[in-house]
Amino acid sequence: MARGSLYDYLHQQRGVFKLPSLLKVALDVSKGINYLHQNNIIHRDLKTANLLMDENQVVKVADFGVARVQAQSGVMTAETGTYRWMAPEVIEHKPYDHKADVFSFGIALWELLTGEIPYSLLTPLQAAVGVVQKSLRPTIPKNTHPRLGELLERCWQQDPTQRPNFSEIIEILQQIAKEVADKGEDRHMSKSSGGFFSSMLKGHH
Repeated sequence: MARGSLYDYLHQQRGVFKLPSLLKVALDVSKGINYLHQNNIIHRDLKTANLLMDENQVVKVADFGVARVQAQSGVMTAETGTYRWMAPEVIEHKPYDHKADVFSFGIALWELLTGEIPYSLLTPLQAAVGVVQKSLRPTIPKNTHPRLGELLERCWQQDPTQRPNFSEIIEILQQIAKEVADKGEDRHMSKSSGGFFSSMLKGHH
């Protein structure tokens, strides 16, 4: 994957994603994870270091070192993954399911949005304790698209059953992407029509 991991792109190369590209990346990742979940596989270590980008900015989910096929009972235990991206139920060694990936996706999405490392002022252990005991979450920037902010908050709910699944996440991201694209077209329209009217007015003087 020519452009390496999203972690390196954001933190080594100081790369930034404008909203339309950010939504496309989020959709690429969601579709990858949705495919896993439909096949009863939980990734368990979803983070920007495991999301790889090709020369066309297409992002693929990688590193199945800790991915596991979900037990028939539908619950899994065993501590794995990386604290800063890890769901509270996984940190606490509680049984967990595919919703643990949804939590980690929310954190990765926040990282794409801000270009920052989650809880950068804390050690991984302090972050883990905060997430579990104080429901600590990263701060959503003020200028975030409201529907995207809402999606983040839903993805990192403390109660896994309150988090959306990936088929719903894909739908939401597609809706936001459509709104953003339509807004962009409105801007072009008003600019061009504005120019047209002002030149008409000038013509009258």
